[in-house]
Amino acid sequence: MPIRPFLKDAAFGPHAIAAMSAAFAEVCKAVAASGRSDVAKETIAAIVIQLAQADETDPNVLRVRALSELGLSQSPGKP
Repeated sequence: MPIRPFLKDAAFGPHAIAAMSAAFAEVCKAVAASGRSDVAKETIAAIVIQLAQADETDPNVLRVRALSELGLSQSPGKP
């Protein structure tokens, strides 16, 4: 599922959207792998969007920070 449906009225450039999309997909995978069925994709998207609104556009940083906010550590082998 892409992050675009969750952006609503938010305005981001193509670079930021690409970074958010990559982070969103990776965080969704990590959440699913962790067995955390209590975390909705809307929650993940909201966290990623909030971080991007604070001018973070590195997909790796977005992923790590979103996972941290969800109480999950980054996956082994990820930068």
